[in-house]
Amino acid sequence: MIISLPIDFLIRIKNGYKAGRKSIHGPSSQYCLAIAELLKKHGLIADYSVAGDVKKEITVNLTYENDQPAISDVKIHSRPGRRVYEKAVSLPWGKGKQSLFIISTSSGIFSQKEAKSKGLGGEILAEIN
Repeated sequence: MIISLPIDFLIRIKNGYKAGRKSIHGPSSQYCLAIAELLKKHGLIADYSVAGDVKKEITVNLTYENDQPAISDVKIHSRPGRRVYEKAVSLPWGKGKQSLFIISTSSGIFSQKEAKSKGLGGEILAEIN
């Protein structure tokens, strides 16, 4: 069984928020670190750290505002069986101001606004509300 690591990482964060946890743990990769950095930059997580020598594990500290989770929903767009790609001019913006699309480009992981301003298209991984 093949597990898509970035998608699993995002679902772990969403489930951690729904369960009311202060932090979550999961396997680490460069892909997950880039997503964690993007989420931290946008204030959706408090912080993250990596521990371990051989098997690296990432710990993400979740953030709440007035006992409300920072992330209420994660919608996965690309799956291993169905990849979704868009050009820079046709990147989606989301339903609300707080919507964040995670775009995997040839230059790294960006939000939809950053990717569009740099003129980069790529794979749309997920939408976070």
